[in-house]
Amino acid sequence: MLAERIISTLRFFDLQKFPLTAFEVHQYLIADVTALKAKLDIRYEIEDGSAPVAPAVHFDTILTQLHILTREGSIVAKNGFYALSGREQLIADRSRNYLHGLKRERLIQRYLVPTKHIPFVRGIALAGSQALGQQRATSDIDLLIITDPRRMWTARTLLSAWFHLFGVRRHGKKAANRFCLNHYLANPREVDAERNLYKAMEYTKLRTVNGANQIRKFQRANLEWIHQFFPNVTFPSIARSTTSSLQASLEKIFNNRLGDWVERQLGKWQQRRIRQDQYVFVRKDELSFHPESKHTALLQGFFE
Repeated sequence: MLAERIISTLRFFDLQKFPLTAFEVHQYLIADVTALKAKLDIRYEIEDGSAPVAPAVHFDTILTQLHILTREGSIVAKNGFYALSGREQLIADRSRNYLHGLKRERLIQRYLVPTKHIPFVRGIALAGSQALGQQRATSDIDLLIITDPRRMWTARTLLSAWFHLFGVRRHGKKAANRFCLNHYLANPREVDAERNLYKAMEYTKLRTVNGANQIRKFQRANLEWIHQFFPNVTFPSIARSTTSSLQASLEKIFNNRLGDWVERQLGKWQQRRIRQDQYVFVRKDELSFHPESKHTALLQGFFE
């Protein structure tokens, strides 16, 4: 059973061309696939996040099983990474992709860290390829953004203007090394859409840039359904909240009736401009954009 779960885990990440360390195999050990499929709807989303969860497996137990599978030739191990047999090239690819990620750290420090001063932005985390370590030369930099619940549209306008001003916002086909502001939440709550294996992985792997307490609250709010996919996942305790004095001063300008009116007008204007399709989720307290999403095909390839 454990051997099958480890191979299933490596196969899921193999579909993303990504080998794992022993620690990552432990963290992302997928629940029994047969039992898991019985809990999913036709979109591969979990139907009941409160269903019984498989017990966690100790790291030493997984490490022992990895050694057994390696000796049997079912998987390969090299430079601290594990992959399916015959997929050794992925290990070299991961090292090369890691170098692409290092080059982007300057962009992150230059343009993301200062966003802690932008009014009503409560937390920002790296998501997608940059957080997962899957970044390539053509990849964009996905962001999850948590805003003040009363000023999501104002925060989105100001944040978009910031990245647009410096020419580093993803726009159309211009994606490489640009920031993709593709998920907004008006508070750190449990999500209503896309509660699937891929998103469980992405939310688990979020890398906080600003507002650690808000990102931790978001992760812990979603832990129940994430555990359906990854029973071993744990999140750190919630950090102490900190606010930039400049941010607090700027927010005073909008914390009034005029600010309420501006928020309503910005919401109406932006919702008219948003092109809604199967990869866009829009509601008053959440926006989720996934242009050219391949998650569905990936999940279908794994579960079918």
